Amino acid sequence: MSRLSVFALLATVVALPAAHARERTHYLYLVNRAHDAIVWVIASPVDAEDGRELLAGARLAGGGEAVTVQLDSDACVHDLHIAFANGRRALYPAFDLCRQRGLRVMPLPARSREERLASGAARVQGEMMGSD
Repeated sequence: MSRLSVFALLATVVALPAAHARERTHYLYLVNRAHDAIVWVIASPVDAEDGRELLAGARLAGGGEAVTVQLDSDACVHDLHIAFANGRRALYPAFDLCRQRGLRVMPLPARSREERLASGAARVQGEMMGSD
């Protein structure tokens, strides 16, 4: 083996771990089939405290609007936290970005009668307090 071949082989072996240490770029095709607009989507590695905002301040209208978002991360599995314009939130736990390329956000289940009454009473009370 020539001296140049040994050097090239050694350089490749040394550079290989550095190439794997970089974050991987994941793309997620997000479709909002819910009625309300999505105001933010945060992806965080499972059970992590911090996350990354994927919509960058944009809104994703309900009724089928779609967007492809980019996430640079060395982890494949993330929790996806979604907030809607009406204040409701959804969690898609342990979503595997390496195996799944898209997420269709469906309408959330209807609130129970008690929840609707409680939120309506809180809203009325807030309006009454604000009128003083």
